[in-house]
Amino acid sequence: MGARSSLAQRLALLTSAFAVVIGCSRATAPLVVERHADVALTGGASTSMIYLARTADGILAIDLGWWGHRSALTRSLSRLGATPADVRWVFLTHSHRDHLAAWPMLKRPQVFVGMAEQPLLLGSAEYRAWIPRWSERLKPTESPSADSVEIVTFSQDTAFVLGSDTLRAYLVTGHTPGSAVYLFRGVLFLGDAITYTWHGGFAPAKRHVSDDTHEAAESLSRLWPRLPRNGVRYACTAHARCAPFNAKFLKDIAQ
Repeated sequence: MGARSSLAQRLALLTSAFAVVIGCSRATAPLVVERHADVALTGGASTSMIYLARTADGILAIDLGWWGHRSALTRSLSRLGATPADVRWVFLTHSHRDHLAAWPMLKRPQVFVGMAEQPLLLGSAEYRAWIPRWSERLKPTESPSADSVEIVTFSQDTAFVLGSDTLRAYLVTGHTPGSAVYLFRGVLFLGDAITYTWHGGFAPAKRHVSDDTHEAAESLSRLWPRLPRNGVRYACTAHARCAPFNAKFLKDIAQ
């Protein structure tokens, strides 16, 4: 048992180190609007981001972060004059452990995921990528259940009306089978469909943590024409790097 635990800890450190490489440079200023929207930064140097926005009917979250989520989420919600009980909707880009840690803090929210992602979210299927697959085998993620959250799935591009706001969901598969990205208030939340490194800039999903990098790149190329014309101002990775959504951004990804 001790050897197994030690191996699990080493793999967790490896996963963390890899996350540092793909997401160590933060740039989230476009996301923060006093009393209306905020960002909770979790996971230490890997910086798994939780985006939070106040709507007329409650708080919306995009992704739920990693370790350190409890204090980070509480502080961020406090800046919005809210508590975890006020989070009504959670939109997950995918179900890797560094994107869903805070779900036990919430009071049975609606959790939206791509349909193919649901068995992974519930822990009843395995990832193909070796780092998340072996991480789960050695130390399974605490997954939500039907009693703790209300899961809502979608299998095509879908617009969700939330009070006076509309969130648009797009399937961009490859990183995981049900990976999705979300367009909300002019910001495109790309999850890990896009990565950023200080030495390489923006790029499509990375090997070792992605089920199918070829599919991920192809999915991205099919995404851009589906977005509303002039409807995207910024694009953000799930690891706290945002940039203006323009021709330079698209060119950098294509290189």
